[in-house]
Amino acid sequence: MGASGSAPAGDQAPSAVQMRMRILEISPVFSELNDGVLRGVARRIRAVGLAARDTLRIGGSGGDVVVFLASGQVEESITDSKGKALITRRPAPGHLVILPAPRTGDRYTTSIYGLTDAVLLTLDRDGLLEGLGSEVEKVALTLDKLWEQELSAAAAIAAQSSSRTAAPIVAFFSAKGGAGTTTLSINAAAALARKYPRQVLLVDLAAPFGHAALFADLIATGSIASATRAAQADFETVLRGNIVNHKAGIGVLPGTLRPEEVDTLTGERVGRVLDAVVAWQKLIVVDVGTSLAEAALAVIERAECLVIVVPPEIAAMTDARRSLAIFRDIMNVPDNRMELVLNQRSPHPPLDRAAVESILGRKMAVIVGFDDSRPEDSTLAGGLVLQHDPSSMVSRGATDIARVILASLKLDA
Repeated sequence: MGASGSAPAGDQAPSAVQMRMRILEISPVFSELNDGVLRGVARRIRAVGLAARDTLRIGGSGGDVVVFLASGQVEESITDSKGKALITRRPAPGHLVILPAPRTGDRYTTSIYGLTDAVLLTLDRDGLLEGLGSEVEKVALTLDKLWEQELSAAAAIAAQSSSRTAAPIVAFFSAKGGAGTTTLSINAAAALARKYPRQVLLVDLAAPFGHAALFADLIATGSIASATRAAQADFETVLRGNIVNHKAGIGVLPGTLRPEEVDTLTGERVGRVLDAVVAWQKLIVVDVGTSLAEAALAVIERAECLVIVVPPEIAAMTDARRSLAIFRDIMNVPDNRMELVLNQRSPHPPLDRAAVESILGRKMAVIVGFDDSRPEDSTLAGGLVLQHDPSSMVSRGATDIARVILASLKLDA
């Protein structure tokens, strides 16, 4: 593929530019740009036909830097300098094909094989520079981050290939929003990954707004919702490709990327996802948030450990008691599978540990002390609390929760 130069006249038709803008708007790389910049980039994109059974190979040192699949079906594979296939996936129409970042020293090749006649939308470096203007560095850093996630995904696949046993499922739940469930679940998952590097997956079902990828400074490129729209034969390939991997050794699989997709997360579909991912990992951690909807109940029924996060607040006690009654009396979750965590989100909580335990009639497995703004500061700094401040209250609490989980699952030997 050479430089784009001037796009053909047909590529500049209003309908063609509008279609490309819609693709850019849903891309995790370009979605935050304003309409003027998006239109400038869309005008510099050109269409390239790929015939069925033809292969397009793009090296890491040249060629187009951005490729979208506009229509048709293709299979993308990334190989290293020795020709070893690191990743193989089948992007859906509208999805970005991740290419090796040119500033990496190693040599990688991306191959795009046409399963059917397909149309690719490509943008070379000159077009990217001209269209983005002052936004080019921001986009370049995002593309680099996506490529780092691809390398982490390849390492995770290699680490998981030796595991053939079904992974146990750990569910995190809170009856009250804002209890810190996502913060604790993702940092506990990172703590578990110290024992099982690249073999711990966090599934984010905290609908309608899941923030696990955001808290881990990851760029979500797909979700359970988008994987369920794939063809039956491609489901597991697409699902694995939608997992984004963190350098701490955990993978994150978002439930949805947009709130309007939440209705697609049925119990049957979530069960299908769990059936697939338990074969790839050592541990599955699921953040179900405050939901007791069909999808959350499907997870809780299968969970071998249910971590219930409780804030020491009067308003939370009634909801926590009702939730415990549902788990125990209706869902028949044994007491030894439930672990309660007291998360002190304020410096002077209205209830102390003894009062909470008395009201709920259960002992707390872990107490997480007040940590001021450290969780938010770590997110703004681009990472997990466990990495940025290992001695913080949340980091200690997440480590203790991981220890309790391992003991509950009898994996602490």
